Amino acid sequence: MRLSLPSAILGLVLGSILGNPAMAAPDKMQAVEVAPDGTLSVQTRPVPKPGAGEALIRVRAAGVNPVDWKIASRRVGLVPGTDVAGTIDAVGEGVSGFAVGDAVLGFARTSGSYAEFAVVPVNSLAKKSRMLSFEQAAGVPIVGETAYRALHEAGRIKSGQTVLIHGAAGGVGSAAVQIAKAAGARVIGTASPNNHEFLESLGADQVIDYRSQRFEDVVRNVDLVLNTVDSQTATRSLKVLREGGTLVSVAGAPDAAGCAAAKIHCTRPNRDTGPSNADVLARLMELADAGKFSVNVDEAFSMADAVKAWQKSRAGHTRGKLIIKVNAGPTMKHQ
Repeated sequence: MRLSLPSAILGLVLGSILGNPAMAAPDKMQAVEVAPDGTLSVQTRPVPKPGAGEALIRVRAAGVNPVDWKIASRRVGLVPGTDVAGTIDAVGEGVSGFAVGDAVLGFARTSGSYAEFAVVPVNSLAKKSRMLSFEQAAGVPIVGETAYRALHEAGRIKSGQTVLIHGAAGGVGSAAVQIAKAAGARVIGTASPNNHEFLESLGADQVIDYRSQRFEDVVRNVDLVLNTVDSQTATRSLKVLREGGTLVSVAGAPDAAGCAAAKIHCTRPNRDTGPSNADVLARLMELADAGKFSVNVDEAFSMADAVKAWQKSRAGHTRGKLIIKVNAGPTMKHQ
């Protein structure tokens, strides 16, 4: 009887036989690709090679974000995905501070993360907290970085402030609730009733049912608002901010004239300034180490079911994050 081994497992076996402690990657891998009709399928393709300043990640899990299907749906042959968590399989020239076998998370902007292997620039890479599983870590990069920059850079959050977060149960929102609490703020979130207990478990001090209540009728004199819903919600939020307060919107711009009239600072995160993605991820991992930051995995899918993950993402109302489990196999050293 002839046995057929998945490419990643075959690589592990050969690495072990040859005595290679890094268990070198095979030449081929399984990856999700966008088909000509816009659907997704798992195909065999070459394992990418890390260049200078990059690391090759043996992927354990990939995060699903709306940007994945918004950008990738018509790009035939593309491997979707940016959020990635796994172990380092190889490093390119000039890489320091990381070693083969390190458990990491980061932004796979070069090769796509819905695959057994992905390339990540080290300026977008951080070591994974032992407090997080690979699935949880894969849900961090985009939403965690967005929430952190929105609150700390754009919002200049301070201890003792009152912060209102719209869409608080979603990926960015649930990350923001924890980041704001860790900063010492009083946190109010808007969410559907079935997510109130979840948000309270994350530390929210007050949760507003947006289906039965208008938040404008419930809160006043808020210092900082983070909007993850839409431009209408952003404009409505001007009514609840104190004069001189800050509105940060990552989902549609508020009315500019209204901002000026209300004497509200309206802004959005600027990724061209401030710390690198690697620095932001490292700060989030410090919060995770301290038990102040985690990720709720709403549902995990196999690569073969990536299309189902996209369907659920399009439907919205996700509590936390959707994940693609890859499990390309561990290196000798892993966390």
